[in-house]
Amino acid sequence: MIDTYKRKWGFPGCFGAIDGTHIPILVPTENHADKVNRIGYHSVVMQAVVVDCKYLFRDIVIGWPGSVHDARVLSNLEIFKIGEQKKLLPEDYHVNFGGKFIGLVILGDPAYPLLPWLLKPCPENPNTIRLHRSFNYRLSRARVTVENAFGRWKGRFRRFFKRVDMDIGNMIIVIAASCILHNINE
Repeated sequence: MIDTYKRKWGFPGCFGAIDGTHIPILVPTENHADKVNRIGYHSVVMQAVVVDCKYLFRDIVIGWPGSVHDARVLSNLEIFKIGEQKKLLPEDYHVNFGGKFIGLVILGDPAYPLLPWLLKPCPENPNTIRLHRSFNYRLSRARVTVENAFGRWKGRFRRFFKRVDMDIGNMIIVIAASCILHNINE
C-alpha cells in the first residue's frame, strides 16, 4: 500500500487518506438544527477515517451530525487518541525520502489539524514558494483516493446521493453494510 502511494502518486510514506461525506436525511423532530451542515441541508456525516490506495474503506465512523466539523469528529475518535500516543504505527517503520527517514502519515485536506501522523496542504497565497506548491500538488493527487472512494461508493449505492428516509439508527447500519459491500466488490 505504501509503495503504491509513492509509485502511483509520488507521495512516499503515506498509508491512507481521511475525509468525510454528508448523507442527506429527513428533518429530525428533535435537535434538527444540529443536523444542518454548512451547505444548508440536514445530514449525518460518514467519516472515512482511512481509505487506502485501492479505494477501500479501512476505518469509518458514521452518524455525527452534519453541523460538526471534520476536525472535531477526528479529535473524538480512537484513531486520534492512538495517533497522539504514538501507537498508530510501529515507531521503527520509516521510509527513506531523499536521504531522510520519515514516519508514515495519513493525508487530509485543510480542514484537519497538522499532526506528526496526519499531513495537510501548506497554506497557499500568491507568494507561496514553488516547493510548497509542489508538495500541495503531490498531496492532493494522493489524497484524492478518499474522494474517489466516496464517488465509487455513492455511484454503486446511489441512494446516498439523495435524502435517506429512514430512522438514523437503521441508516447507520445500512451505510456500514454498504461500505463492506463496496470493499468486497472493489
